Amino acid sequence: MDLVSRLKMERLQLKDLPDATEDQKNAKLNAIAQTDSTLGQLSSNPPIGRVVIHISSDMKQWKGTPSDIALRDGDVLMIPKKANVVMVNGQVFNPTAITAQANHSAKWYLSQAGGLTPLADKKGVFVVRADGSVIGNKKGSIWVFGGDPMSAALRPGDTVVVPEKTPKVGGPNWSLLMQSAQVASSVALAVAYIHP
Repeated sequence: MDLVSRLKMERLQLKDLPDATEDQKNAKLNAIAQTDSTLGQLSSNPPIGRVVIHISSDMKQWKGTPSDIALRDGDVLMIPKKANVVMVNGQVFNPTAITAQANHSAKWYLSQAGGLTPLADKKGVFVVRADGSVIGNKKGSIWVFGGDPMSAALRPGDTVVVPEKTPKVGGPNWSLLMQSAQVASSVALAVAYIHP
C-alpha cells in the first residue's frame, strides 16, 4: 500500500514536468503511461507477505532448525503442485509457459518466448523459483539477490520475469520506485501462477 501511495505521489509530480519539446512531451507521456500500467498491475495483483520454507521429508532433519517455524492463526501453508513448465513473462515478444527442459537457462527460455522487446530492461531480468526464492542481479540499481539469472539452470515451476525499462524522467526517486513496483507486481504474478 505504501508503494502504491508513493507511486501515486510521483505520478502527480510527473504532470509538472516540462513538455516544451516533442521529446520532453513523449518522455512525460511514456512515464505517466508506465506509472498507470504499474499501478494497475499492483492493484490487481497485490504483493503478499510470504516466507519460503524448505521442508525435508525426514522431519528430524529440519526440526529445531530456522526452517521449523511456528504457524500462527491466519497463516496459510501452500504446497504447490509440481509444474512441468517454466513461465516467461514481462517484456518478451510472446509471454508464455514453456515445457521445462533439463539444464536450460533463462537465456534459452527467453529465446523460446521470442526474445526481449525493445522496452525490456535487459539488466533487470530475474527468476522467481518455484519455491519462491529469487535469482536476480541488477548492478548499480535496486536489487542484487545473488546469482546470474541468465545462466542459471531453470527447473519446472520457475518463472522468468523481464521488467520494462524505466524512462529517464521524473524526480530522483521515480526510476527506483518504478523498478521496485515492477519487481513487486511481477513477483506477485509469478507467485499467483505457482500457487493457483
